[in-house]
Amino acid sequence: MMDCSLLSCQQMKRHFWLWKSGLTDLEMMNVKIGFIGAGKVGKALGLYFQNHQIPVAGYCSRTHRSAKAAAELTGTECFASIQELADVCSILFLTTSDQALADVDHQVSNLLRCHEIASGKVWLHVSGAHPSACLSGIQAAGCAVGSMHPLQSFGDPQESAKMLEKTYFSIEGMPQALQKMTVILTKTVGKYNKISTEQKALYHAGACILSNYLVTLLDSGMHFSEAAGMNRDTLFRAVFPLIEGTLKNVRQKGTVEALTGPIVRGDFNTVAVHWKAIREKLPGEAEFYREMALKTVAMVEGQKLTHKQAEQFRRQFKGCGDNGK
Repeated sequence: MMDCSLLSCQQMKRHFWLWKSGLTDLEMMNVKIGFIGAGKVGKALGLYFQNHQIPVAGYCSRTHRSAKAAAELTGTECFASIQELADVCSILFLTTSDQALADVDHQVSNLLRCHEIASGKVWLHVSGAHPSACLSGIQAAGCAVGSMHPLQSFGDPQESAKMLEKTYFSIEGMPQALQKMTVILTKTVGKYNKISTEQKALYHAGACILSNYLVTLLDSGMHFSEAAGMNRDTLFRAVFPLIEGTLKNVRQKGTVEALTGPIVRGDFNTVAVHWKAIREKLPGEAEFYREMALKTVAMVEGQKLTHKQAEQFRRQFKGCGDNGK
């Protein structure tokens, strides 16, 4: 009988998930990971897996220098070729750029057909936009393929590895690949969602809006305030408490309940003042403001705005095309 008093919280979670999923440590003995591509994502995942005692063999990359740097950071090996790396691994992660996936798929499928790499290995990529089907050559050569996309932005690998502890992964692919990904993420007590191959592009488009285009939105807001005479450096310091407060409210209440401002208050006069000033001072931003306002109206119509109020807001912008004219 195991003495639970001797286990750390993390260990207890791990044993619980192993028990719940029916996994055993024997299944982990067949897992050894290699990375093709040694950029920020590959380095962070390597550190993350090793933090959870998942064996990582090392890295192979387009340049020896990048593979060596990743190997040194993670305390693993640098491999000169895909064949050498694949020889010692059961799971291969393709952590290249999206543009390089087709080329790697072609290289690996040729090696598989020539029997320079053994079949039976699982090949995974980490792209958010592309489904596992983009590894069609590897699949046609008889291997299981899948994708495991971390819903996270990556910077410094060591900091990113820490962020992965609370990151959700989206997984899809062939049954054998899904089983291996589940084993890995169960071992790390990671959170994950299974998505269909057909919905992968829409899923990633949503992630881009929530991450990449959020930055674009913040930059646009800065541009408005700069046009009003504010210094950008000062502005950064001034608005971050506002941004952080908004995100905190969204997390606690959801989008509709967290929304504040003139539209949710039905304040037609304030919106009219904004609209007039933007068309006069920043005509190039008028269509952007209009679209954001109308999206906001649609979001709260029938909940915090009556249909009559929503229609009045729409009339304020009716007939306004490019540049708000």
